[in-house]
Amino acid sequence: MPKNINFIDLNEKEIHLVLSWRNTPHIKKWMHTQEDITLTDHLNFIETLKHNKSKDYFLVKQDNIYLGVIDLNGNFLGIYANPDLKKVGDILLKQIINFAFSTKKLPVLKAEVYKTNTPAIKLYTRFEFKTIKENEKMLTMELSYENR
Repeated sequence: MPKNINFIDLNEKEIHLVLSWRNTPHIKKWMHTQEDITLTDHLNFIETLKHNKSKDYFLVKQDNIYLGVIDLNGNFLGIYANPDLKKVGDILLKQIINFAFSTKKLPVLKAEVYKTNTPAIKLYTRFEFKTIKENEKMLTMELSYENR
C-alpha cells in the first residue's frame, strides 16, 4: 500500500530527489512555472507549507520505491511521477483522490492540464474527470465526490 510522506517531513535525500524530478525537462514542461527551481527556492517553499493549511504536498512511496509527488492546492490537484518509472499515474491519482475526499472532505476535485498533455487527460478521463472549462492552452477538469 502506498504511503504519503508530507513534504514538511522529508529528509535531505528526499528533498533533493523531489527537486531533481521537478527540474526534469519532461516534468517541468507541464508545470505553470517551467523554469528550474533552485534548492533555496525549494527549501523556502517547503518551509511555507508548514504554515499554509490550504496546500498539501506529498512524496508517495511504496515498497521502498518512490513513485512520485501528489499535491492539493485548495481543491486543485497536481501529480508527477518519478521520471524513472512507468505506469504509476493510476496509483498517484488514487492517492490524491482518496486524500481529497476522505481526509480533506472536499466535495469536488479539480485538475488544470495543458491540452497537449494527452497522457494526463487520458488518465483523468479514465477516473471520470469531466472537462468543465477550457481556454486556448488549458483544460480544467473536475471530479465530484458523488461521481467517483
